[in-house]
Amino acid sequence: MDNYLNHRWPQGPGAQPPPVPGWPDAGFRPKKRRSPRRWLVPLVSILLVVSLLGGVCFWAVNGIASMVSQLEPTLPDDPRPWVSRHLEGGGSGWSADDLPWGDPDPSVSLSAQPAGPAVTGREAYDAALPTLVSVETTHAAPLEGSVGTGVVVERTGYVVTNYHIIEDAVKIEVGLLDGPGRLFDAKVIGFDEAFDIAVLKFDPDGVDLTAARLGDSDQLAVGDLVYAVGNPMGYLTGSMSMGIVSALDRELDREESRSKGALGLIQIDAPINPGNSGGALLNQSGQVVGITCAKITGVVRERGEAIDDAVVLEGMGLAIPISDAIPFINHILATGESWRPAMGIQCAAAQIDGRKGIRVAEVTADAPKEAGLRAGDLILTANGVPVTTLTQLRRVLYRTGAEGELTCTVLRGGEERTITFPLMDSLKQD
Repeated sequence: MDNYLNHRWPQGPGAQPPPVPGWPDAGFRPKKRRSPRRWLVPLVSILLVVSLLGGVCFWAVNGIASMVSQLEPTLPDDPRPWVSRHLEGGGSGWSADDLPWGDPDPSVSLSAQPAGPAVTGREAYDAALPTLVSVETTHAAPLEGSVGTGVVVERTGYVVTNYHIIEDAVKIEVGLLDGPGRLFDAKVIGFDEAFDIAVLKFDPDGVDLTAARLGDSDQLAVGDLVYAVGNPMGYLTGSMSMGIVSALDRELDREESRSKGALGLIQIDAPINPGNSGGALLNQSGQVVGITCAKITGVVRERGEAIDDAVVLEGMGLAIPISDAIPFINHILATGESWRPAMGIQCAAAQIDGRKGIRVAEVTADAPKEAGLRAGDLILTANGVPVTTLTQLRRVLYRTGAEGELTCTVLRGGEERTITFPLMDSLKQD
């Protein structure tokens, strides 16, 4: 896990939070920065920081090497309750079996709703705050804790958050951001590590929960106003920031990336920070259209070595589109497992005879026999949707599901033909 920057606090008897940079009496000293020589060409590496106290993850973007830098947890002088909690013992190894597991419920299913009339920022905040929780975790090895945000998606206590928040956890608790500070034990229904989505369940124990209103992230456009609401730094509870959609379908598919299984992410300029991950990205109607998950920062490098951290990249937050996440969430709710709908092909975006689509490079041995696809085929549409990028094709597959059926229009030998076949679950082929 040394490629991740975890925002965590040591736990145990007498444990105290680390000094807070810039906090009174914290013993903070300005860091001396070394300026690169003019004849040297500094390389700015873009790092994706998976935000949230659960962990901060850095990735390389556009082939530039990444580096993990330290971000100290920020707490006031009186430690939060989770700092003093501890587990006896602990262990060196961790697996998903160490998580507190709950049972799935096939009767629960989510769906995105059309956008309603625009509301004010205050109205959006007032509606969203009761639907948000802090997600506080305890880790066994070493003894430490972390915190992030989650979105209540069903009144019986189902919560959606980021997987990286609960990774390495042996105990999970949630607390309403607009509540009196009471914490509830939470269990994991399931998660998709590559998509960075996790579904939790807690017993509200008489508390009347409010479920978030889910919007259609497909309707977002660059320039749209958005709000981010969450739990930055773990104690700035219910903070709201405002910005616009800066870009859509950001592909950050790198080996080190948490988003290696995700689709195109929403880029926003609304400020988000560690603790915001798993929180809500709202549209102008106050609906949840994304789950905030990461931010981009920068560092000056010389021949692979960090020499100056003076480079600051502002306004580059990222969120998982809710319309892309819902199929994963519903499958987890129904089965407790994740899946990966697949066609059994190797392919890439291409153009043949002036037609754009997805070219089949190879049909794998585990491909459905009914598919009838051949190497050289150019897939033009999938279930009626034009596909010219891999993101577009994967989005159709994920929303169809591993148990679904796919109808493709393909160009073969200069002629169009239609092929219908069942999808498979690539996770079960391994």
